[in-house]
Amino acid sequence: MAIQTRIEHLLIDPTTEPVVPAFRMAPRLDDLGDKRIGLMDNSKKNAKELLDEFVDILRERYGVASIEYHRKPSASKPAEPDVIQKMTEACDYVIVAIGS
Repeated sequence: MAIQTRIEHLLIDPTTEPVVPAFRMAPRLDDLGDKRIGLMDNSKKNAKELLDEFVDILRERYGVASIEYHRKPSASKPAEPDVIQKMTEACDYVIVAIGS
């Protein structure tokens, strides 16, 4: 004896539209001379060396006033909000380095 069953499946489309957060870019600087530079090292290999090269060039060509340096504990984690706030207050611009 055969039993015939009927199963109904509901298919749902898992795709969505991208969620684009509102973003406002910082105004561009007119020049880099006498500006306070922030350096964010993401902890990958050679990131510090890359940032050191940037500092040498920026000091030589543009006369950087001061440097604020921060190294994240891990490349996979975002910088702590208090570190970002501190750099926002202490720096005119920030360079984030990724190593190889």
